[in-house]
Amino acid sequence: MTGNRWMVRAGGRLAVAFRFLRLAALALCLPAVFVPATAWAQAWAQAQQPAAVQTAEPLRLTASTDRATLAGHFARLIDRDHSLGFGDVLRADAEGRFEPQTIFRGAGQTPDVHWYRFDLLRERGAPAGWILELGEAYIDRLDLYVPDPALSGDAAGYSLVRMGDFVPFSERPLKTRLHATQLTLPEDKPISLYLRVESVSSITLRASVYAVPAYAGFQMTNLLFQGLFFGVLAILTLGYVALGLLLRDGALLAFTAYVASVFTFYLFSTGVAAVLLPDMPGWLQNLVVGSSAFLGIAAAVSMWDRILDLRVHYPRLHRIYAVIRWLAILSVPTAVSWTYSITNPLLLLLATLSTLVGAILSIRQAVRNPADTSARYYAASGLTAISGNTLTQFVVRGSLPTDLLFADPYQIAVLATMLCLGSGLALRIRALQVERVRAQEESAFATKRAEEQRTFVAMLSHEFRTPLAAIQGAAQMIELSGDVQTPSMQSRVRRIVETTRRMSDLVELFLSADALDQGALALKPETVPLDMLMDEALDGLTGADGESRLVVTVETPEGLLRVDVPFLGVAVANLVRNALRYSQPGTPVRVAAGLSGRDLVIRVADQGRGMTPEEVERIGSIYFRASSSKGTKGSGLGLYMTQRIAAAHGGTLAVESAPGVGSVFTIRLPGVGEPETAGAGKGVEAGPPAGRLPVQ
Repeated sequence: MTGNRWMVRAGGRLAVAFRFLRLAALALCLPAVFVPATAWAQAWAQAQQPAAVQTAEPLRLTASTDRATLAGHFARLIDRDHSLGFGDVLRADAEGRFEPQTIFRGAGQTPDVHWYRFDLLRERGAPAGWILELGEAYIDRLDLYVPDPALSGDAAGYSLVRMGDFVPFSERPLKTRLHATQLTLPEDKPISLYLRVESVSSITLRASVYAVPAYAGFQMTNLLFQGLFFGVLAILTLGYVALGLLLRDGALLAFTAYVASVFTFYLFSTGVAAVLLPDMPGWLQNLVVGSSAFLGIAAAVSMWDRILDLRVHYPRLHRIYAVIRWLAILSVPTAVSWTYSITNPLLLLLATLSTLVGAILSIRQAVRNPADTSARYYAASGLTAISGNTLTQFVVRGSLPTDLLFADPYQIAVLATMLCLGSGLALRIRALQVERVRAQEESAFATKRAEEQRTFVAMLSHEFRTPLAAIQGAAQMIELSGDVQTPSMQSRVRRIVETTRRMSDLVELFLSADALDQGALALKPETVPLDMLMDEALDGLTGADGESRLVVTVETPEGLLRVDVPFLGVAVANLVRNALRYSQPGTPVRVAAGLSGRDLVIRVADQGRGMTPEEVERIGSIYFRASSSKGTKGSGLGLYMTQRIAAAHGGTLAVESAPGVGSVFTIRLPGVGEPETAGAGKGVEAGPPAGRLPVQ
């Protein structure tokens, strides 16, 4: 009892923790998506005491400077109407309309044009040549105006350097992953550089100045990280796509699609793809970045759906996830239009919420089933992804500095997320393998048991032949001797003979069905005329009542066939016997046979009670009997044997039936007709069979 009370308290605390976690995540995600970036920027600015700063001090470059960030040494002007030319910007600067900034802040996805002024001062003794690097790589247009005394006119002595991902890599000033250009600075004289920024993607600008000899060394850390990042994703993609296809597991394939989309997204958004595709246009860059983000959301939602088996356990949640998945897929075309600024934040919010729900359900699953270790990894991956995405959104929307980390916070979190997911899915793979081995063992045991049962039934059926033949022979001898005079005794003797005959037929059906099922019965085709085949099939089939009801039509009676006559005769006889047995007394049973080209077609039509579509689909299953067969004797083997005999000849058994209108069974054997006689002769409708079918 004490243990139970402890578990109840623990469950209550976990429920409270889940609610707190949900509220906390919503509190983190919703402001990052919907609160305007300017409001966050103002709040951050007030907290970081920039109000006392009225002008941006120049960045001083000395002989000992290897790298210096321009944070705190720039000012910003926002052009909301796209109406300012460079001359207007210079006048605005002269009028003091540029606002000094202490940190680089993201502006989010905005249609506004941002102007930045950077102030540099090369002190005496410092080198003249420097490298200015601007990021992020996915910003569309970065137009840098650099003082050039050799120029005059409207540019007021400034030359224009075009950068951004809309400038092909082959045309950039420096062939680097980010956007960089060389600067030649005058000694001991401050200069101002102006930068125009415009992008459909988020504006998350950061800028640094490097001494030329030190530039390559500072890139090493980031390049190592990028190499590690893409290497891990590439290995995961190749490994899990092979496992997903091998195991045919939807969760593994969805995870692989998610990893591949993340790989593609960062390959293009970090500028690595521009190095590999130096002439790639900017619109293609935006399309790949946006579409890979949306497809990644669709894959992640599908992954959570399959990992948690929402279709079975949470059907409503499964439908919601399906809607999110299709919204993400249908939003792909918006990646190259202004609507991207609407669809992207909305889908990011939905993705964050769906991941949060997945993490909560994983925690719940781990609590309910402590032995399920994979659920813990799923929960850890979900919480890590939410943390990284939330931090990234704070950076993108201007709540945190863009140069907070050397890389995108979500890019760093992705590595941990992938490792957690990979570990959880590795446990899933092991569980699937264990289940597969268990299923194989159970299947092998069931197969062995079925073989033993089949062998026993076959042996038992075979052994039944001798006593049945003895009983039937003795009964026939009694009947023929004339010693039994009373009608009741004669009726009993006839019943013994008829019963033993039926049991012998049943034994033959069992043995023949088993042989067909095992493929042990080899057909022995021979060439015969069609009328002889039908004669063999129907000869002695019925009594006087059956003969009066049969209406047989044979077309091309002299057409030659190459078939196994005894077995095909059994197949036709089964169909005719069923038609006579299950249709009303006195109603005709029509049998039609003929050659269509080289195909043999035999149809048996009755006017019985018919079958439902569901029963028609099961015709040919071993031991199956339709509901219309109630009240009549049968084993359910006749149609099974007929279908197997037709299949052994390379043909099919088709059924057309409906309740109350009877059934039509059609045997079609392709290519069994001899070429020279396949289309010869015509037959007519005949009466009851007697020896051979009458043909005119």
